[in-house]
Amino acid sequence: MQAFRVTSQRRAELYHWFTALFAAPLSEDDLNEFGGYDMHRFLDSLATLDPLTESTEAFRREAEKALQQPAPQQHLAHDYQTLTTSPALLNTLHLSEATQDNLLLMSMLLTQHGTCLADDDPLHVCNQLEMMGTLAMASASAGDDTQRALLIDQQRELANTLLIDWLPVFSVRCRERDTNGFYAAAAQLLLAVFMMDLHYLNNVAE
Repeated sequence: MQAFRVTSQRRAELYHWFTALFAAPLSEDDLNEFGGYDMHRFLDSLATLDPLTESTEAFRREAEKALQQPAPQQHLAHDYQTLTTSPALLNTLHLSEATQDNLLLMSMLLTQHGTCLADDDPLHVCNQLEMMGTLAMASASAGDDTQRALLIDQQRELANTLLIDWLPVFSVRCRERDTNGFYAAAAQLLLAVFMMDLHYLNNVAE
């Protein structure tokens, strides 16, 4: 049980990190963290996992390259803007065709658990990423087996019916738009993390 809690907390941390990465342009404080010891240690920990090694190192290279640019905050803000121009890549409506049942699921989860984002649109990329993290953290602190099983099932359903449809397309579209590479590498790392997590949810988590 302790191993499950630690894994769930780690999964939640990752989803919330990606949510913050894509929810808004990076601030100066964010960029300072990217050049710090804690970020390198965080990326080192991801790189030790074989499915994530290549995409983690690619992201590290792009982050280091971005920090070396003159006025890196403005540079990355411009790159972020390319993701939000119409059709916005942060709206899953432009990445996949969600069914009414899938939208109902996401709307129900938002009602139950809320969102830390200003926009509570169930089609927003970051709301769906944040919800995965929120459910993972809730399952880590679940009071009984029944509640924990329900939260795991909700994560499985969200991952297998919504995220799997748009995330691969999101990665491709980011690569097409972000010619400088930071957000393209971040999206590829997100996809690699998600595919590993999907395997965990479908084959390991109980």
